[in-house]
Amino acid sequence: MAVLEVRDLRARYSARGPEILKGISFDVEGDDFFAIIGPSGAGKSTLIRCINRLVNPTSGSIVFNGHDVTKMS
Repeated sequence: MAVLEVRDLRARYSARGPEILKGISFDVEGDDFFAIIGPSGAGKSTLIRCINRLVNPTSGSIVFNGHDVTKMS
């Protein structure tokens, strides 16, 4: 079972702004080593902000330990 499951995650900072994350999907298993790498402006920080609930994704799901964090209040 994956500790973290991200499915078709999409995010933008404003309703009219550009889409920063475009359909990101991945799983992280309990014993996996995971790194987020990419060039400046690729969406790495936005992804982390979505996982931490600092930014609400426009669509998709983030499941951590079986709980969909996009639906938590």
